[in-house]
Amino acid sequence: MTSLFYIAAFLLLYAYVLYPALLFALSASRRVDSDGATAVGIAAPSLSVIVAAFNEERCIAQKIENFLACRYSGDAELIVVSDGSSDRTAEIAESMASSRVRVFRQPERRGKGVAVNTGAAAARGEVIVFTDANAMFAPDALEKVARPLHDKSIGLVTGVSRYPGETIGSAYQRYEQMLKGLESRLGVVAGADGALYAMRRELFKPLDPALINDFAHPILASIAGAKSVMAGDAFVLEEFETAGEFSRQVRMVSQAALVYFRLLPELIKQGRWRSILVLTSHKMLRWLTAPLLAIGLIATVPLARDGGIFPIVLGLELLFALIAALGWIATRRGTDGKATFAYQFVALNCAQAVGLWRCFAGEVPVLWEPRKL
Repeated sequence: MTSLFYIAAFLLLYAYVLYPALLFALSASRRVDSDGATAVGIAAPSLSVIVAAFNEERCIAQKIENFLACRYSGDAELIVVSDGSSDRTAEIAESMASSRVRVFRQPERRGKGVAVNTGAAAARGEVIVFTDANAMFAPDALEKVARPLHDKSIGLVTGVSRYPGETIGSAYQRYEQMLKGLESRLGVVAGADGALYAMRRELFKPLDPALINDFAHPILASIAGAKSVMAGDAFVLEEFETAGEFSRQVRMVSQAALVYFRLLPELIKQGRWRSILVLTSHKMLRWLTAPLLAIGLIATVPLARDGGIFPIVLGLELLFALIAALGWIATRRGTDGKATFAYQFVALNCAQAVGLWRCFAGEVPVLWEPRKL
């Protein structure tokens, strides 16, 4: 039991503390130019912005207006692909169609992957930008997410999402962005932000609908020998709704895990060890957080009888469980905020563990539900 406890504790410590420290050390002497310093005097690439939409009538008009209001020094078009929407998404988008806004309908719902493939096939731009219907660009977001691509060695640039208020979503995103910023200095990111990222059109390949594009594309860029970076000043605003977030995380992790295991052999074959380190440390070990916490707790119970530090560890574990339980009660009563962070942390990691299990069980979903506004 002692070995089991220390293995679980070390893996958790590595995932949340030692890995960020390792990134600091590795990135101290390395830096990929992602600030656009090389963009002076060079024409901006043409963009094709793709929105895969399912039942987004509440926000699709706002998204189109938001795109048209963006400042961009080159040519940019918006491609809306309605994935079998049963509401007025397609009709609203078509009423706003123009030379800069094109709309495609998939009569039957076939999933985001198919919709993304459809949009990419119709794209005219040198760079494809992926975004969500409910993610609103900052006025200069397109300019800033495309700017690093003036460096020909960079194949993909991810922006960042910002959430209003102080939620587990905003706190989690800040931590994620800190890690991605460090990884970016190495020319690798563990997944792009699906609300805003850009990649060179020549790197795009139609994906299996079961593969989540924002996780697969940085891996494919790495396999092709291109760098992936984060533009920390290119951001979108998103609403964060905790309702339905558990099932959303299950779906996303099951799809991401499928990408990881399917593309890992090719990464090994190509010798992309930096990508393997980032993906395994940042994603795989984090998906295992809930099982590792459970193993640590189970191992601590008998060890606590022998004294030493283990009674204290068990007391801290039980205290955390109590705080999480109180957070669950507060959430059930409609109370959000910092008091529910422990519960939301546990729920998030349980969802990720379930998603990993679904991948192993071969139950990876293709369809998705839009976030509530």
